[in-house]
Amino acid sequence: MKAKKLPSGSWNVQVFVGYDQNGKKIRKSFTAPTKKEAEYLAASFKAHHQEVTRDSSAMTLSEAIDKYIEFKGATLSPSTIRGYNYIKKKAFPSIMNIKINKLTAHNVQAAVNKEIGTKKPKTIKNEIVLIRTVVKMYAPSVNLSDISLPQPKKYIAQELSLEQVKLLLSEIVKDEQAIPLLIAMCLGLRISEITALRWSDYDTDNMVLSVDKAIVRDITNAMVQKGTKTEESERTIVVPPFLHKLMVRNAQKPSDHIMTKSQSAVREHLKKICDNVGIPHLRVHDLRHINASVMLYLNIPAKYAMERGGWSDIKTMDKIYQFTFKDQKRVVDDRINDFFSQAVDL
Repeated sequence: MKAKKLPSGSWNVQVFVGYDQNGKKIRKSFTAPTKKEAEYLAASFKAHHQEVTRDSSAMTLSEAIDKYIEFKGATLSPSTIRGYNYIKKKAFPSIMNIKINKLTAHNVQAAVNKEIGTKKPKTIKNEIVLIRTVVKMYAPSVNLSDISLPQPKKYIAQELSLEQVKLLLSEIVKDEQAIPLLIAMCLGLRISEITALRWSDYDTDNMVLSVDKAIVRDITNAMVQKGTKTEESERTIVVPPFLHKLMVRNAQKPSDHIMTKSQSAVREHLKKICDNVGIPHLRVHDLRHINASVMLYLNIPAKYAMERGGWSDIKTMDKIYQFTFKDQKRVVDDRINDFFSQAVDL
């Protein structure tokens, strides 16, 4: 590997690393101010590349994430790939360049501890889930099962009373941009699913909305259409009469999107509505939590609730989405106490 001097005065070395799917040679280029530096960089890379070829566990964590994304390929959604790349760039800088066969529970835990207080517990959990998956695939002898994670905090929506939810609903109905928010709150759709809806997806005769696609951001931050999150997320939902009237009144061409504003604009608009009602700012996704919790309050059987919300896992619906309304706890307490009081009276 001999370096060549460039017109700029720098030195460059190219290292052959293999062939792409079309049989074209793949080369890695290294440029440095001096010939010695360029050749050193190239030699170091080649040695590492040969080591990784012999033993995949010799990859750095960053390289392993890239390899995992490449391996999974089309099975990952654009938003998932975007999320994995974000983790690679922004999460745990102290361990990203460590070979995965050198990772220990101690240095991974230290990396987690540094992020506590600077990131949401759910974000840290998602990062660790990816890292555990990648390490298990390429270095199965490395055990990261004992990593302790910060406890997740309650979503703001979980602090709402049933009366506050009703008040929020009545305020949204009056709003000129009500339809996307009502679809989220009353039908439980994800923001990505709402973004993908077109008027052709609504059967006005039967008052049924079909959900079979989503729009998410890809690795380049562009909005792209894909299938729903899971197979169970493809569903049809009967729309309540008041929402049906709004949709008929506002219907556009079949090919037009139902949601005309950007996701960020809808999120900001919901914050203003929350201010009007006097409740903490909610995410659009919180409206999906509220929908799940209303189904719990109404004692809707879990099977029906899962089908309506598009959940594939009852644990996800039960532990993450459904919560009890705080003003109903006293009502339930009174019902329980009345039962025992009446038993004592007998």
